[in-house]
Amino acid sequence: MSATLDQWFAAEILPHEAALLRYLARVWPNRAEVLDLRQDVYVRVYESASVARPTMPKAFLFATARNLMTDRLRRERIVSIDFTEDLEALNAWVDEISPEQRLNARQELRRSEEHTSELQSQNRIS
Repeated sequence: MSATLDQWFAAEILPHEAALLRYLARVWPNRAEVLDLRQDVYVRVYESASVARPTMPKAFLFATARNLMTDRLRRERIVSIDFTEDLEALNAWVDEISPEQRLNARQELRRSEEHTSELQSQNRIS
């Protein structure tokens, strides 16, 4: 089966390599990753084709490329939260805050409120 799968891949997928590379270069923001994307697309297509051959290989190739880029963009947007990094900073007791720190914080809050009020009144005028 592997030989026929290799033949299918060479005959149905590889002829679209130039178009795939143009598409990836046009759509993907980081050109340095285009060749890696192409390889990952090929892996996905090959693995899927080993289970069942797509009836429309070119459409399947480009749909796979689009889905791979979508997956990568989603993964890049995920923010890793490491709760163990700043546990000491989160364990600040209220008693540990000095009167000067409290006064500075209140003054900063008042200044922020004043600036916000000024901006709101300027927006109402314009």
